[in-house]
Amino acid sequence: MGLLLLNQIKIFGLLFFFILPTVIRANYPVDFISPETELLKLTYQEAIDHALEHSTEIRTARKDLEIAGRSIWEITASGLPQIDASANYQYFFHIPTQLVPAEFFGGEPGEFIEVQFGTEHNLTAAATVSQMIFDGSYIVGLRASRIFRQLTRETLERSEIEIRNQVSETYFIILLSRDNLEVTRENMVNMERLLIENEELYREGFTDRINVDQLRLSVSNLGTRVRNMERQFEISKNLLKLQMGLEMEREILLTDSLDELFAMMIMGTETFIDEEFDYQDHIDYKIMLSRQNMDLMALRREQSFSLPRLTASYTYQEMAMRDEFNFTDGTRPWFPSSFVAVNLTVPIFSSGLRRSKVQQARLELQKSELATWQMSESLKLGMIEARSRFITAGEQYRNESDNLELAERILDQTIIMHREGMATSLELTQAQNQLLSTQASYYNAMFDFINAKNDLERARGL
Repeated sequence: MGLLLLNQIKIFGLLFFFILPTVIRANYPVDFISPETELLKLTYQEAIDHALEHSTEIRTARKDLEIAGRSIWEITASGLPQIDASANYQYFFHIPTQLVPAEFFGGEPGEFIEVQFGTEHNLTAAATVSQMIFDGSYIVGLRASRIFRQLTRETLERSEIEIRNQVSETYFIILLSRDNLEVTRENMVNMERLLIENEELYREGFTDRINVDQLRLSVSNLGTRVRNMERQFEISKNLLKLQMGLEMEREILLTDSLDELFAMMIMGTETFIDEEFDYQDHIDYKIMLSRQNMDLMALRREQSFSLPRLTASYTYQEMAMRDEFNFTDGTRPWFPSSFVAVNLTVPIFSSGLRRSKVQQARLELQKSELATWQMSESLKLGMIEARSRFITAGEQYRNESDNLELAERILDQTIIMHREGMATSLELTQAQNQLLSTQASYYNAMFDFINAKNDLERARGL
């Protein structure tokens, strides 16, 4: 019996061990279990999509858009019927006393009788329905709230453009750093191999000590360069995490190839640069135009304060007066009353206050009109400059690409000559440094080309 019970306990334990993780995974996402241990693999487009969904800046802009939508209903509701209910209870410790001429009750003229009117307990319940009939500021405010929502939507669009460009640049920076780091490591491995060969030759007496020391110095410099590049690589990845809305502890892996992605990016750039540009379609111009319309609504609002304001209300109330607190007694009477009120307010004279506010609002509108015109001209100039930078970056990239091929051939030939004793270690180091410098220039030219393309897209409002 005891052995059977023990076996049952073991079976239950095994089922618990295997089933519990399955239940946990079914009810909670993997990220909930251990977000910092999950490796997130990202293509270029996946990184952009993730940032557009989870970036703090984008999420904040979406909240602003939602707030703007709520504000429209807030202003709309202020012009719809409003219903209020109220209750007022009064208890008199001492009922007010009034003096009444005694002659009213058959007394002597000139004398007064003390009379108390009222009850100790009084309860009044009322309901009021009010409705705005005309208010110029309400109409203007409703239009302004819709313009504000449009402005918020355009701000969200610009934030999405900025995040897309930022993630694009950072993604390419990481790929550039990764490829540059790999190439530098390969160069260091080759130099270490040459160092070992020359150390063997030095021990055999076939080379000088200075050649070995020169190669050892080159290897040491390459090692320092590699470590610096590794740190910069990690910093770039952390920047991408921040832009995407990820925790710093989360591990990411970029799966796209630099060469393939770069080739895809430059495809069709010849036609892209010649496309027509309309500054009115640019998001910055749209935002500036919406702000100008907001200033126009501010002017209309100040002008509306000179118009009459008409409201109406209906109130119904009942009052109960008792000498005892027995308001729930249905046999005792309640005394009803009701009335309709119409309120008309006509502004007549404000000692120039309203006129001054209207003038200030008109000046603010004129400033906005000037800013909108300046924005249109700035966008035209920005497009001209962006096209020029893009063409220059393309020419520089092609030139550095040719230079890199030359530097690689020079180093390969110098290595062969060094092994045959026709080139010194100093010449080999110079060729190596020349290649490293050319590689850096090549990657910088590639990055400048990427930035120039992104700047051209920004100039077009894309």
